[in-house]
Amino acid sequence: MTSVSITEYETRLYWQGERGAVLTSDHAPSVPIGLPLSAPDGAQDGRWAPEALLVGAVEGRTLHAFLDGAREVGVNVLFYQSSAMARLVSGGPTGTAQFTDLIVRPHVAVGSVREAEQARALFAELPERCFPGSVLHLTPRIEPVVEVWATRQHARPAPESDAFAP
Repeated sequence: MTSVSITEYETRLYWQGERGAVLTSDHAPSVPIGLPLSAPDGAQDGRWAPEALLVGAVEGRTLHAFLDGAREVGVNVLFYQSSAMARLVSGGPTGTAQFTDLIVRPHVAVGSVREAEQARALFAELPERCFPGSVLHLTPRIEPVVEVWATRQHARPAPESDAFAP
């Protein structure tokens, strides 16, 4: 017998005029939504563009799917951070905007060479299984960096740059 789990996510969007809105949920803080990334002047007022939220959702889902897989196979994740990039092309023959690329670049550290091999295998499986590729017919590319750290090291090393710093 196959088990099916259904999870519902409910949000509400309140338009504030022009291209501004606030996205709300019962279980999370409100998020101000601004201009789309394709707008000539971008979202200058500190609001998230809906397209950026989609990229962030893919990046967050990649993290959760990887951590779930790592837990299942016994990989001890010591460090994880990532960046993500999507390319939106508009003005083609159909006139509709389309994402042509979606790249997630996780940087992961584990405690052994065996765990590094398992982590790479987990990342190789993610693009076809991970939201939104399975929902939106857009398969994200996963480009991980996996490092081996000694298991006695638990502190995060200082990053070489602030490229990923919040």
